[in-house]
Amino acid sequence: MRDTANSCKHTTSNSTRAVCSLPEGCYGSSFDDYGADEFFKLGKGSASKSNIHEGGSSRLIIIFISTTGDAEQCDDIKDTWRKLLRRSVPSDQFQHLQFAMFCLGDRAYGPSAFCAAGRKLAARMVQLGAQPFCDLGYGDDGTPNGGVFHDLDGWLENVLLNQMFGKRDVVMEDVSPGAGLRLPQTPYYAKLTGMSNAKGLHNGNELEWQKKQYGAHYGKFLAASCPATSYHYNADNGRRISGSEDMPLLDDPVGGRPLVASVISNDKITSEDWVQDTRHVRLHVVTSDASSTTTTTTSGQQDTMILPYKAGDIATVMPYNPKATVARFLSCLPASIRKIVDDPLEISTRITSSTQYSTAYTPWPKEATLRGILTYCADICSLPEREDLRALSFYCNPNHPVGIDQRKKLLSLSETSDAALYGDYILREKRNWSDILFDFDSIQFESNTGDETNGKSTNFVPLTIGHLLMILSPIMPRHFSIASAPSGLSDGIEVNTNERGYTLRNGKFGFDMELCVAVVKGKTRYGRQYQGLCSVYFSYLKPTSRQDVHIWIRPGSFGKLPLQVDERGEFETPVMCVGAGTGVAPLRSLLQEREAARKTSLSSVELPPTSVPQSKNILVFGCRKSSMDFYYKKEWEEMKLRGDLRLLTAFSQDQEHKLYVQKVLREADEGTLIAKHILENNGCIYIAGGAKMARAVKDEIVESLGNILPTGEKGAKILLYKLQRAGKFSVEAWS
Repeated sequence: MRDTANSCKHTTSNSTRAVCSLPEGCYGSSFDDYGADEFFKLGKGSASKSNIHEGGSSRLIIIFISTTGDAEQCDDIKDTWRKLLRRSVPSDQFQHLQFAMFCLGDRAYGPSAFCAAGRKLAARMVQLGAQPFCDLGYGDDGTPNGGVFHDLDGWLENVLLNQMFGKRDVVMEDVSPGAGLRLPQTPYYAKLTGMSNAKGLHNGNELEWQKKQYGAHYGKFLAASCPATSYHYNADNGRRISGSEDMPLLDDPVGGRPLVASVISNDKITSEDWVQDTRHVRLHVVTSDASSTTTTTTSGQQDTMILPYKAGDIATVMPYNPKATVARFLSCLPASIRKIVDDPLEISTRITSSTQYSTAYTPWPKEATLRGILTYCADICSLPEREDLRALSFYCNPNHPVGIDQRKKLLSLSETSDAALYGDYILREKRNWSDILFDFDSIQFESNTGDETNGKSTNFVPLTIGHLLMILSPIMPRHFSIASAPSGLSDGIEVNTNERGYTLRNGKFGFDMELCVAVVKGKTRYGRQYQGLCSVYFSYLKPTSRQDVHIWIRPGSFGKLPLQVDERGEFETPVMCVGAGTGVAPLRSLLQEREAARKTSLSSVELPPTSVPQSKNILVFGCRKSSMDFYYKKEWEEMKLRGDLRLLTAFSQDQEHKLYVQKVLREADEGTLIAKHILENNGCIYIAGGAKMARAVKDEIVESLGNILPTGEKGAKILLYKLQRAGKFSVEAWS
């Protein structure tokens, strides 16, 4: 995903995935897709057929794992990781297993959190009898001269392959026509099923995925992107099902399909003359029709007692490609493809659902138009990876005047020895699929006449829709912190006075929620314009009653927010929120939910006339200019005037010297705020924003506590770890 950290979303610098390359020639699979039980079986018994060392009896698996959040495991391994930590797992579970592991992370998190998920997994596997095959590899997008690809290439060549085969001489492939390169074969087949349908994408107010003939097929495609921990909602009454984040996907009432939402409002919350366009987007998420909202009981609990989501949760959104982007991409395809772009297609494949690792292939809609697939499904805004460039090289027509040269260049860009070239051409200049197809125009050249090839057969495959579907990746959903409290929005039509969070709008039952989204647009060092797919998608959305936003809701990092209020109307536990930029989004949700809980409690308590309960909420917020990007300024000042909030601010560009939140935190109350809040008041601290900011704030907390605790910084780190385990210290950071 290529929206940058200016949007309030949750990714590490690398895609948050955990993948195994399994033995016996199997294609890779995510841990939880493969299944924890199947993974445990890999270490039992002899596996001589997949032996790496002569005379041994070990299997080798290759693991790629990303760290997310504050040194946490990503969603794709959470079920397997939970089972790996069980005390009942025998210490020799993986005695016949060797592993090579490449870890992805972000050095901005600090040495203790960098690639922590991978290091934890490696340590646990060793505890259970597995043997490391070679040294761990570490990758970071911020690595000079190629980013994570530079790190990966070095590990593959100098560590993994060297351990397997020893030092090898690099042999360059002959890329001339007829050189015998293996031609690609696609598992996808596209067949025309009807007459040309220029209105296939839009029919009145309906989008293509909303049309009856295509809806079910798009639904299955979208369900494949469902986050593993997303909430499920009762299909009959629309309420969230208790404990749904731990429910197996097979038990999900809607099979992983996303909810749909309509846009209530979309307002710019930065100054008109400011460089950044940040949006406050309010959505109504539909969970059922108004006619099916009868309250039912599930497992002895009232569904009405469950809020639609929790404060600090995350909205996972599936964006669309802009029309202009799709049009440009289509203009770079061969004419034979362009002329059928709006015709109904039937997409078939040799891959069946019973095939092991079938989840590794993209489940494109079985019935759609090509324009619809490119708009709603294919990630044509992404930066092609090296294997994509290698695959594209086969479609360069050697009969084009520079077709052979273009093939050579694409192959060169895909080589591990040219990671820096790939970094300069693709990563730094942010060239997407349309840019590549435009630059390598021999791919759309369909003539059979041109330069002579000395009678040799040409390794040339004309690009077809089937081959295009093989190369393109699906759009990956983006993750945004919810900026509102589930029980804090009440301007809709409340369904029942005894339940909070659920409303009726336009005859649809569901709930309202808000997002804070910074629109990503910029220029590269050579002036190439780029933009973030999802943030720009949000910027184009207009208020409407039509439900055309796909969305899932999943738990965030702040799930243990304390809400208890004592008999005086004060919170039993004080909370300090520290954030910068759009990092304020989840913090706003936490503070709103605290105030909603306190008001509910105060409504049933008679306080003395002179009693003014204090909320014990502290917000430390940072941005660049108070007059330009002070998000939700009016709200914070109103809460401050009511005595509901203590507000500390850091505006980095409002004075000659830079001022950041960590400095404000360090100097508050003459340097005693942190220690008093944690040690004396037993308070919680929640941090959200950029990774560098989060690391700096965490360092300030450790230093402040270390100056007081007799065990120094070591004791401070141990204390923070205990607070984290109790849910009283949490960090959500991204790069």
